[in-house]
Amino acid sequence: MTRIALAQMVVQASPRENLHLAQQYFDLAAANNASLIVFPETFMALSPPTMPNRHRSDLAEPLSGPFVSQMKDWARQHHIWAAFGVFERPSEPDPQFRVYNTVVVIDERGEVAGSYRKTHLYDAFGVQESAMFLAGEHLWSPLDTHFGRLGLMVCYELRFPEIARFQALHGSEIIIVPSAWYGGALKEFHWQLLVQARALENTLYIVGCNQAENGFIGRSVVCDPLGLTIAQGSEAACFLTADLDLGRIPNARHRLPCVNQRRPTLYRA
Repeated sequence: MTRIALAQMVVQASPRENLHLAQQYFDLAAANNASLIVFPETFMALSPPTMPNRHRSDLAEPLSGPFVSQMKDWARQHHIWAAFGVFERPSEPDPQFRVYNTVVVIDERGEVAGSYRKTHLYDAFGVQESAMFLAGEHLWSPLDTHFGRLGLMVCYELRFPEIARFQALHGSEIIIVPSAWYGGALKEFHWQLLVQARALENTLYIVGCNQAENGFIGRSVVCDPLGLTIAQGSEAACFLTADLDLGRIPNARHRLPCVNQRRPTLYRA
């Protein structure tokens, strides 16, 4: 059994304030014997669409910077894995002052196990994320951990089933989805539906950790390999845990072998 913690935060404008909050969530995760704590997308600092790109660029850091370094220290002190969203400074400055929307994964020794630059940007529902961020060019490569094989995608990417399927076909047992899911007409319904669908169609666990308040819906959610919700947050800041039994995955795939029944030769464009 693997215990995952979710830090559904009200993200503040100041990275320093968010690090202070993160320390409290690390303490809670360790006290609850979690193997991994997931923070939201862009948890480094509140980033409304109205924020000037230059301001976001000033906040951005390389992954060797002080923000990630502090998170590494707490992961090492608590002997826990962590995943969290940051503004990553590109190696070459962008003329429009755009940065990368990046998720960093830290292992229990406090080392960066991997990072992922969001590839599918949220140009929908009146928001143009591509005007604020640079797009990554590579999907996350699932990695082995002591608590299971870990996949990753970010927020809006739930709407692209190909991404979750890529993670599943590369052996993911758990896909984490750090998110900053905006509210609006039908948006809570979409969030719940898409997390459940991605879990069910790939018969694996999906862990969606969302920002709360500031226009975001909260409602962080964990779904099992048959699409059932096993943990869910409210609309406000909260701390969640969920116990994941990876033995349910082969059982689910025995009962529902849709991943193995694919006929890829029929799906070519």
